[in-house]
Amino acid sequence: MPATQPRRDSVTRAVIMGAGPGGLCSAYVLSKAGVPAVVLEKAPFVGGLARTIKKQTEAGEFKFDIGGHRWFTKNDELNDLFREIVAEELLWVDRISRIYFDGKYVDYPLKISNALKAIGPVGSAVAAFDYARTRLRQQLRPQPIVSMEDAYIDQFGPALYKLFFERYSEKVWGQPCSQMSGDWVAQRSKGMSLVTAVKDAIVPSNGKVVSLIDNFMYPRNGFGRLSERMADGIVAMGNQVRLNAGVERVHRDGMRVTGVTIQTGDGPEFVEGDEFVSSVPLTYLVQIMDPPAPPEVIEAAKKLTFRNIITVNLMIRRRQVTPDTWLYVHDRNILFGRLHEPKNWSPAMVPGDEYTSIVAEYFCSFGDAIWEMTDEQLVDQTVGHMVNDLKFIARDEVIGGFAVRAPRAYPAYVLGYEAPLQVTKRFISAFENLQIIGRYGTFRYNNTDHSIETGLLAAKNLLGEHNDLDRVNADQEYHEIKRVPRPANPAAG
Repeated sequence: MPATQPRRDSVTRAVIMGAGPGGLCSAYVLSKAGVPAVVLEKAPFVGGLARTIKKQTEAGEFKFDIGGHRWFTKNDELNDLFREIVAEELLWVDRISRIYFDGKYVDYPLKISNALKAIGPVGSAVAAFDYARTRLRQQLRPQPIVSMEDAYIDQFGPALYKLFFERYSEKVWGQPCSQMSGDWVAQRSKGMSLVTAVKDAIVPSNGKVVSLIDNFMYPRNGFGRLSERMADGIVAMGNQVRLNAGVERVHRDGMRVTGVTIQTGDGPEFVEGDEFVSSVPLTYLVQIMDPPAPPEVIEAAKKLTFRNIITVNLMIRRRQVTPDTWLYVHDRNILFGRLHEPKNWSPAMVPGDEYTSIVAEYFCSFGDAIWEMTDEQLVDQTVGHMVNDLKFIARDEVIGGFAVRAPRAYPAYVLGYEAPLQVTKRFISAFENLQIIGRYGTFRYNNTDHSIETGLLAAKNLLGEHNDLDRVNADQEYHEIKRVPRPANPAAG
């Protein structure tokens, strides 16, 4: 992809499409620099998938993130920005993530001693032999890594792939791993393998020590506070965040955007600007151009698909259900794929110490059995799994529950997605004054820190820098790895 077009040093008005963390970051940085900006958001709230939902009950107020979002990044500038925005609400949270499969618990990411203990000595021997055979075969006759299945087997061997990756991945994506691109594994598990797991994820590299993160930053009152505080700051600095103002048309003169039409409670409205930043779904952006994008671009965009999630949020009269920050549920008879307990992230997420809550994530697609369930059915299904299958709680401990549907949450890297994505991005990159950011906007499975980084760099481009946004999240290191200085005296470490 070509590098981002150079931007002007002086911007009359920047229009930001979407009030997720990336879009708000762009507007926040521009506002600090004194640049006029307006954020346009279809929903009646900011934060997108990274918002926090409040639920009032007789017991008091419960707070829920959509799936849970933690803050960790290797970028010092982003960490400083996060601390600046969250300020006195900042917490440090110890990370405990596990896999639940066949009634057993395994640390996530995989810690080899724990994983091999769970599968026993025979299973361990098979896993080690399979991995050694796979590596030898790959060295003697290298084969291209095409599918998600190829990538996991290359990193961990067939046995561990079958045990710890296949079932969960197919639950997330709704189709066999052989039909999903290996790009997702390369992006999410960079540099991880059975060898790094054997070394317990601590290996020397370029004079540094590599280890898996064991804590992260989090706002006391939910991750949505990051977006809310950015929005408050934008308004306090004299710019606008307009809610219930969805972009319905992007007007262009050749390869220059001239303005957008939004739908408001008072009807359609034209919003003018000279620079535009979009975090709306890339597939949607291409299809609302006026004049329309070329037919081949529209057709390419239609081939890009997303995966939906539904979170079921349970309020529970109990002090704690699990010690985990996340629990990944591999069993196929349990329909949800992941759960987290908000109280384990911050005690402020529940009304009192005698209460807790659970967020269960269902992965689904439009029209499938899970998406077609009513909210009541989803809550009942979740309670049943928690009571009967996992045996985590008693039914009478559940105060209540509700479901939140999040369509198009995850870009789906199905085999062959690269060609239509390239066609779509090539068209967008030709615009003089349009940048795309965030997970939706770039069709890239970014973490929140990556989405915010794209927003930050897009704003810097408008302030005169020349950053290539495609380089964000393009490093070759596993997302959950941190680097810390090696002690000068090894014996001291």
